[in-house]
Amino acid sequence: MTNQADYQILLQEIVRTASKAALSAKDRKDDKLLFAYYDILDVIKTQAEIMDVPLDDIGMKDINVDSFLSAYVEIAKQKKAA
Repeated sequence: MTNQADYQILLQEIVRTASKAALSAKDRKDDKLLFAYYDILDVIKTQAEIMDVPLDDIGMKDINVDSFLSAYVEIAKQKKAA
């Protein structure tokens, strides 16, 4: 039987993996993949805030989700200008 701690660990792993993948996509200037990971992390953050779940509990305390959106916009601008 699973308990709440199991779900918390699962969500922490999703957050960790998505954040690492977003950073990798940013480094590779893959705007489409970066936006996809931004969207995943933004949904998690928004839902956590709505449900009063501390971001630290799900591994998002030090993740600046908006920085991924800013990077996406910048990369998309650069590609459009090229």
